[in-house]
Amino acid sequence: MISRASCGSVGERERHSMRRVMIISYTEAGRQFNNRLTEYFEENGDVAVSGHCGGSQAGDIMSTKELLRQEWDRVDAIVWIGALGIAVRCAAPFLESKLHDPAVLVLDEKGRFVVPVLSGHIGGGVALARELAQAVGGQAVITTATDVEERFAVDVFAGKNHLWVANPDSVKAVSGALLRGERVAVWTDLPIRGETPRGLEVFSPREESLQAAWTQEPRQQEAQTAIAIGLEPGDQERIARRYDPSRVCVLTLRPYILGIGCKKGKTAKELEAFLRRLCEEKGMSIHEIGAIASIDVKREEPGIWELSRRLRAPFTVFSAEELERVREKTASSDFVKKTVGVDNVCERSAYCLAQRWESGRDFQPDGEENRDDRLVVAKQALDGMTMAIVQTEPWIAW
Repeated sequence: MISRASCGSVGERERHSMRRVMIISYTEAGRQFNNRLTEYFEENGDVAVSGHCGGSQAGDIMSTKELLRQEWDRVDAIVWIGALGIAVRCAAPFLESKLHDPAVLVLDEKGRFVVPVLSGHIGGGVALARELAQAVGGQAVITTATDVEERFAVDVFAGKNHLWVANPDSVKAVSGALLRGERVAVWTDLPIRGETPRGLEVFSPREESLQAAWTQEPRQQEAQTAIAIGLEPGDQERIARRYDPSRVCVLTLRPYILGIGCKKGKTAKELEAFLRRLCEEKGMSIHEIGAIASIDVKREEPGIWELSRRLRAPFTVFSAEELERVREKTASSDFVKKTVGVDNVCERSAYCLAQRWESGRDFQPDGEENRDDRLVVAKQALDGMTMAIVQTEPWIAW
């Protein structure tokens, strides 16, 4: 029996949205465990891709390599049921970097141990290992230093708050400083909810008492490592001069939600090219897209999932009924209404997710005051694809 996941703190499960998880097994006991895990993920609103390799029953997938080739760029996580060595050898040819690879986890057939092998932080492997261990009654085997020492992990923080790590190599400097017991300065003008983690000190570049210090070298007792969150270019440049640039982790805001409607079979390449064109026209970076939204009939669309993975932007879907409750003004199409039950997918889905982000709760029809000005890119159409972009008010929590 596998218990369902708890949603935890307000908004955490929603902010990570649904996941696409592939489960691979080899033995008969593994197949049964695979079926239970598949049911678990589906009941939690995720998309589960079940692959039993090496069996003789109808529907068995004979080649792990073919399965990985098909799904590697589409899934958020791969859960192997079996030997860790098999997972490592099979995954090795597909590895690119921890910024792009899916999380890889290994469970034994009895669910006694859950081991996050790859992409533990950025890919969410450690969090998923703990979730599955609780669900199956096993033990998560965590070896990441910041997790073992219960220290702040800047890459996990960035993922939870829809922030983009502009210089990923700096993550090591931040983690190393905290593990050595050194202080790390956090520079931001944004309010951050919750208690500041041990080892961090928060400063605003607008504090008058700090203005005179911008041209000085930091004193010996001051933090030598810093995190810069959502700073204006001028402040960012002053931070860079004050510290060794390799010791400043730059986190940029991702306040935009992309709403997508598309014909079945549209590829990630097509979707990304369209999105890049829209971003260029608006003067936005594609990395400012913090999430993707659509209608629930698209919940398994491979092209959208692959785009989600490429952007590291979580994908969320809404029912036609939820989309209908959007009160902001949107474009209308009788054809779309007849096809999927609602007159507009891209604008309505982006508005729905914006409401969820900003309220910290599921979309409510009588929520916050409508703000039509949030629609920074109204519905655009190209070759069977429609896109719209809505801007959100950022909020950050430790």
